[in-house]
Amino acid sequence: MKQYLGDKLFLFISTLCIISLGAALISQHIFDMQPCAWCVVQRLLFFFIGIISFFAYFIKNTMISKIVAVIVGILSIMGIIAALLQNALHSENLSCVITPADKIISNTGFDSAMPWLFNIYSSCADDPVILLGIEYFIWSLSLFVVLTIISFSIALRKN
Repeated sequence: MKQYLGDKLFLFISTLCIISLGAALISQHIFDMQPCAWCVVQRLLFFFIGIISFFAYFIKNTMISKIVAVIVGILSIMGIIAALLQNALHSENLSCVITPADKIISNTGFDSAMPWLFNIYSSCADDPVILLGIEYFIWSLSLFVVLTIISFSIALRKN
């Protein structure tokens, strides 16, 4: 059976998400860079995008692959919005003490199911986390933009 390029791209997306989550965990647990609610929402989106993309790798139906790619693209756009909101609310300082992000994380139950990955340990009012001279939200935002481009390239690809 001919391998569809989207198959490999889904695996690439999944790998990028795993690397992103690994970097977040190393930052948190080794370098003590504690995540705020918006950071955790972005982790949750990387988690879902990674899992969906991993399973999409095994889908051999082109139409279903394209539909899954659109779903991944929408989740990636949600990640872009979450990263931008993180930055916007941080600039307002204390206005983000309780945000929709806090409600999302607490209502999904992921914070209690996997606290080492999804628990909120800081407020957006805390100083922004800097990694290699760049604010963490920019790293996340950039990756969500890349994931959006890749996923929609899968969805729009002619076969």
